[in-house]
Amino acid sequence: MTWSDTSLARRPAGRETYFFLSYAHSVPLSAAARPDTDYWVSRFFQDLATAVRARASRAGEIDAGFFDAQVSPGADLKQALTDALSLAHVFVPLYSPNYFRNAWALGERESFRSRLARLAPGRAERHLLPVLWMPLPSWGEHPETARALELVADADERADYAENGLRALCKLSAYHRQYGSVLAALADRIVTVTETEPLARSRAATLTTGPVTDTGAPALLVTTLTAARAPWRPYVDQHELAVADYVAATAERLGLPTRVVDLPEARARAPRSPVVVLVDAAVGAEAAHAALAGLPQWVVPLVIAVDHGRAEPTPEAIAGTLQDARFPRVLPVRSIDEFERCAPLLVTEARKQFLRHGPVDPPDGPHTPKPSLGPVRASDVGRGKDEL
Repeated sequence: MTWSDTSLARRPAGRETYFFLSYAHSVPLSAAARPDTDYWVSRFFQDLATAVRARASRAGEIDAGFFDAQVSPGADLKQALTDALSLAHVFVPLYSPNYFRNAWALGERESFRSRLARLAPGRAERHLLPVLWMPLPSWGEHPETARALELVADADERADYAENGLRALCKLSAYHRQYGSVLAALADRIVTVTETEPLARSRAATLTTGPVTDTGAPALLVTTLTAARAPWRPYVDQHELAVADYVAATAERLGLPTRVVDLPEARARAPRSPVVVLVDAAVGAEAAHAALAGLPQWVVPLVIAVDHGRAEPTPEAIAGTLQDARFPRVLPVRSIDEFERCAPLLVTEARKQFLRHGPVDPPDGPHTPKPSLGPVRASDVGRGKDEL
C-alpha cells in the first residue's frame, strides 16, 4: 500500500472496548450488500456484544466491542482500525482457512500484539481469544484450533464446535444450544480478562499488510487516469483516502496482494498483472481511449464522474467508448455510495478477467508425460518452464 504513515505520533482517542473482532473478509454476493461484510459475522458480533454487556460491571465506561463495519464510510480505514486496536482489551480473531491467507486480518493481529510486548507470555496470551469460525484443514498442526476449543468444557459441545465451526452453529437452529454455550464462555472470558487484567491505554503499531505465504499470484495493480493532482480525491469532502487507496484497501481486505502505481508503471506491468484503472470522466472519451490504448483486454476501467458538466460527454458514453475498445464493461459511478458498493466487485472482476484472459505459464521443472501402454517417443516428453 502507499499510505503515508502519520499515525504513530497520535495517542488513541475515544472509548475503550472490551473486545476487537477480527475476521477475513469475503466477496459480496451483490452490489447491494455492504462491501465485503459477512452477514453472519455481523450477527455474531451483535450477539457477543450483547452477552458482554450483560456480564460487564464497567459497561458505563467501556464499550462492549468493535468491528470494522462500525467505521464511518469515507474514513481512513487503516487509521480507524489502528485507533480501535489501541483501545481494545481483548482481541477476538475468527479463525478460518482464509484468515491465515489474508494479510489484512493477520496485520490486525500483529498490530494488537504490539501492545502485549511488555507482558509475560502467559499473561499476554490471555488477551487473545481465538474463535474457530470455520474448520481448518485436518492436515498439519493447528495450535490456533486447540486454543479456540479450550473455551468449551462440555465434550459433546466441543466436538460439535470443532467439527462445524462457530459460523455453522450460528446459522443452524439445530445447534442453538451449542452456539449459546460457546458465546457465553467467550463473553465470560472477555469480561474476566478485561476487568481483572486490563491493558493500559497504549498505541498499537500502525496496521500494515505484510506478506503472507506466497501463492505466486501477481499483485493487483490500481492506477488512475486523471488531469487532477495526485493523489486523486474526487470525494474529498466525504473520503479521507484517495480513490486508488480505497480500492487497494478493499482488495487487500479480500486477501488480494495489491499495489497502487502510476499509469506508466501499470502499463509496463499490465501484461502479467490484473489491473484496475480509475478514470476521471473529466478527461473525456477520446483522451481516455488514447491513454488506455494498447493495454491488455483484462484491464478493468471504472469511470468516476462527480461534477459532470453539460458540455462534456456523459460518463456512460466514455464507458461505452472503452467497452468498444474491448475492455470489460463496468458501469460508471457518480456518488460515493455507488463507488463504495462497486469497489469490492471491481477488484474481484479484475482478478477474474486476468485469470480468464491473462498469460498462463507452464509449471517449473520437467514435464512428466502421461502414462502410456505404448513405447515412449521423444515427442511424448514435454518441456517445463526452465527448458523453454
